[in-house]
Amino acid sequence: MTKKIVLTLLAALLAMGTISAQSGKSAKEVRQQNFVFGPRVGLSAPYQNVVTNTTALSDMIGGANLGVQLGGYIRGMLPLKKSKFLLYGQLDATWAMDFYFGGGGNASAGYFNFPVVLGGGYWLRSDLMLRAGWGPNYSINVYSCANTLFGKSDKGYQTEVGSMLERDPWGWVAEVGADYKNWTLDLRYVNQFRSREYPHIADETRYISWGLALGYRF
Repeated sequence: MTKKIVLTLLAALLAMGTISAQSGKSAKEVRQQNFVFGPRVGLSAPYQNVVTNTTALSDMIGGANLGVQLGGYIRGMLPLKKSKFLLYGQLDATWAMDFYFGGGGNASAGYFNFPVVLGGGYWLRSDLMLRAGWGPNYSINVYSCANTLFGKSDKGYQTEVGSMLERDPWGWVAEVGADYKNWTLDLRYVNQFRSREYPHIADETRYISWGLALGYRF
């Protein structure tokens, strides 16, 4: 059984080498037609769409906010025959932190995000591809904390405000992007499938974000 697996792998490598030689492309270039991966870093503008009658809370979460993302991605591509178009599927694994500074208060939260994006691309030229896609996103809340002016001495209140920054586990992403040589650039919009309810300090909240990410292709 092991011998068959080894022989199959050798045959696949030989076939790839033959295709590479015939096309004049390196093995890496041939592989990159169907599969790429690499690191990604990004900045975003997170926003909690909060329904609340507490002005200080609304000002803080709706203020000048900043998000930072660091992670990686893998992307599989299916070129369409005799065409510059292709289909792709991409999985990201990202650590994200959001910071809220509005209204004199401050808060932050951290998450792991796992978006799966399905879409299409078009080779504008041999080293430049344009892309667009959409897909579900799963988030794992890791931490959240707040220090608001309103109710500052009440630790219970601060904890409740911090919990408002947590994302509902399931959301979705939409993106447009470009690959230029070995670099990738993406504009991504993030939203949730549903709002989260807070019976004490807000009726509901929904996480929304616009972000820009830079990546590298291996």
